[in-house]
Amino acid sequence: MKYLILCISLLTGILCAHPLLAGSVIDRIQERQALVVGTPGDFPPFSVTTSSGTLIGMDIDIVKNLAAMMKVNIRFERMEFAKLIPALQTGKIDLAVSGITMSPERNMKVAFIGPYAVSGQSLLGKKSLLETITDLKQLSDARLKIAALKGTTSEAIAEKIPKATITRTDTLDQSLMLLLAGKVDALLADYPFCKVAEFRYPDRGIAMFDKPLTFEPLGLAAAGDDALFLNLLTNYLSIMSGSGTLKQLQDYWFKNDDWIKKLPDVEFFKDMERQD
Repeated sequence: MKYLILCISLLTGILCAHPLLAGSVIDRIQERQALVVGTPGDFPPFSVTTSSGTLIGMDIDIVKNLAAMMKVNIRFERMEFAKLIPALQTGKIDLAVSGITMSPERNMKVAFIGPYAVSGQSLLGKKSLLETITDLKQLSDARLKIAALKGTTSEAIAEKIPKATITRTDTLDQSLMLLLAGKVDALLADYPFCKVAEFRYPDRGIAMFDKPLTFEPLGLAAAGDDALFLNLLTNYLSIMSGSGTLKQLQDYWFKNDDWIKKLPDVEFFKDMERQD
């Protein structure tokens, strides 16, 4: 807690030091007295929805601390992953979080602050399939059905598997539901999501490939037209890191499994699955 108080105190000083330089994003945040953050809420351990409908996760803690530092409220806008960048570009949200990879393609559209964590793509599939794979090149010879989230690096990797039939989903929960229902052979997603899914469903005959397939730095996404807001975010993450607060969050969300008990069974939502 003392680290968080130090972080908030230091960043409040940075924000107040140049009130006349406040840019458009900071202006609208202060005018509405709320930081608006877009997130899908389906990507543990970064941003996930509990059984009671509450958002929790490492990303959620990071932006809540940011709002406290700015002395404003926080409002979450839940939306599909593919809608996050357009929402930033139109000013509907101030920040986007969901373990977002800082890819060059995305960085040409919005700004990234970080990285605050590192991830990588992984394959989660039927145990019977994973037991036969020692090299992912073997996937090229298999006629697999693979689920991947729209607009992500997972989708891009899936498209490189020549004989695969790809099912593109709007949410990661939809991808996982398809796998658990046996409608796809595997899904591609970030390593942390696959690891949590494997832990949550130990008796469902699923397993993950034991090594990340890619190196992916994760960052906070924001519109790139407000230099002061971007500077504030950069300083915020630097202080979070230097004070030890970021390490505390990483330890809690990656090395502790108590929070997993708060999550609903993903199959509870199967009746909401899109049929198109």
